[in-house]
Amino acid sequence: MSGRPREELIAQADIVMSAEIEADEMEVRVAPDHAVEFRGEEEAGAGTVRENLPDHVTEGKRYRAAHIRYTLAARAARFFRFR
Repeated sequence: MSGRPREELIAQADIVMSAEIEADEMEVRVAPDHAVEFRGEEEAGAGTVRENLPDHVTEGKRYRAAHIRYTLAARAARFFRFR
């Protein structure tokens, strides 16, 4: 999950979440196993932009001056079905 969702999707999205973190120094004790999954027919996207931090971090390694920007953008379903 690398890169940011397209600007066009962000501009048209009904839901946009964004988070940003910085660390002078960090040590990875357990490498995360994560995924973002979208269901349905509407368009969605998520991704990160990283500085001084690879997409796949190494357990036990120290990283310095890390900066991560995460963005999620999605169009809400237009029709709802109730059972």
